Amino acid sequence: MFAGGLAGILLTVCAASFAADKPGDGFVSLFNGRDLTGWAVMGSPKGWTIRNGRIRSDGAMGGDWLRSERQYGDFIFRADWRISKSSNSSLFVRAGEKGHPAFTGYPVQISTQSDDEEHCTGSLYDLVKVKRRPDETPDKWHTLEVRCQGNRIEVVADGVKCIDHVQSTSPKTKNKPLRGFLGLQECHSPRGRYVEFRNLQVKTLD
Repeated sequence: MFAGGLAGILLTVCAASFAADKPGDGFVSLFNGRDLTGWAVMGSPKGWTIRNGRIRSDGAMGGDWLRSERQYGDFIFRADWRISKSSNSSLFVRAGEKGHPAFTGYPVQISTQSDDEEHCTGSLYDLVKVKRRPDETPDKWHTLEVRCQGNRIEVVADGVKCIDHVQSTSPKTKNKPLRGFLGLQECHSPRGRYVEFRNLQVKTLD
């Protein structure tokens, strides 16, 4: 009886975690490795380049952000990222059509410069601090997975669950939309610094 009950509990936990989503299982690529087809440049086109199958933003080039061509409600958004020392960027989720995504949606922070848990990698910048702080080593590839499902948002960075947040529980997030665009923020740092993205994938859940 105990063994069966434990197995049932483990199955329930796995079904609710990112580990249940195998690579390629329902995921669709958002980047063809050659150009920005499928993305709208919301700043200067000079702020974004494609290098060796990667999307790159260099600091102080005015790139602002890239916006997906369609909106998503419930989904998992996955991306590999690499950033220079003392730099920051973000993945945006559920961003609005008008206004800046850092305010209309959720900025999922990418950083090698933050001193606190509300602005470090994996945080919902200025909204929700991380439960566990992930690796933020510069010039190294990392992975972020963001699950938005109904009122709940989860963020996993390199296998570490950083955020498990129900947006109705906080006055900062209770009025955030349940649908919107995905986005990539420029390297929001001085000239000479950079951020790169690859393996951009989305899996719809609605």
